[in-house]
Amino acid sequence: MWKIRFHRMFQKVPQLRKYLPETALCNEVRLAEYLDRYPAVYIKPDGGGRGKGVIKAWKKGNLIYYVKVKGDVQSVNSVKELFHKLKLKKPVHIVQQAIDLARINDRPFDIRVMMMRDRQERWNYIGMVAKVAGTKSIITNVARGKGYVLPIDRALRESLGLTGLTITKKKNELIQLAELCTRTHSKSRYDWQIGYDIAVDRKGKVWFIETNPAVPAHSLFRSEPAVYRTMKQLAAFHKRKQKDV
Repeated sequence: MWKIRFHRMFQKVPQLRKYLPETALCNEVRLAEYLDRYPAVYIKPDGGGRGKGVIKAWKKGNLIYYVKVKGDVQSVNSVKELFHKLKLKKPVHIVQQAIDLARINDRPFDIRVMMMRDRQERWNYIGMVAKVAGTKSIITNVARGKGYVLPIDRALRESLGLTGLTITKKKNELIQLAELCTRTHSKSRYDWQIGYDIAVDRKGKVWFIETNPAVPAHSLFRSEPAVYRTMKQLAAFHKRKQKDV
């Protein structure tokens, strides 16, 4: 149960709260509350990653509509029917307020911000890229959702019309958020790399989506040779160090 654990941990930090979408363990009562409260919600396996098992759901009239990753829209008559049809009891799932993400060519995107420890074990910001969802995909995972990667400056410019100084300010906000999350994260466990998924909505507000500490997809940064090289060098260093322990 690491997604909800990190959410609760970050929620205790006053400076982080404004960045967190409403998130809770998914049961029938909480799912019904969220569907009434928000235009749409995401339902995710609590221990999952890479977009696996993600469902988007919303209420319209007397029906509840839902879509899995990149499938067709389906409908059910009640939350109870949805809960049991999707087998949400096991494994444990979370329900999360869906953010109206900024878009490029009508495709939503979020941002992977990468933090890694250097050879002296100090945390450093490494780089960031935009992950654009594939056609008709509800997720921004590039491999599973058939999406693509863009440089962050271009993504902010094309989606929100930002330029020059405003792009720099937005990137600085993203970096500062990742750094604060990392300081908080490090109090509970040791990791030498963390990839954060952070989003910007259509109004330009920044939202924290989730933490990826285990396998944060270095391949997303192949289009940024200097960043990718640094990541690979640090990864090799830390793997050698772990073997020597």
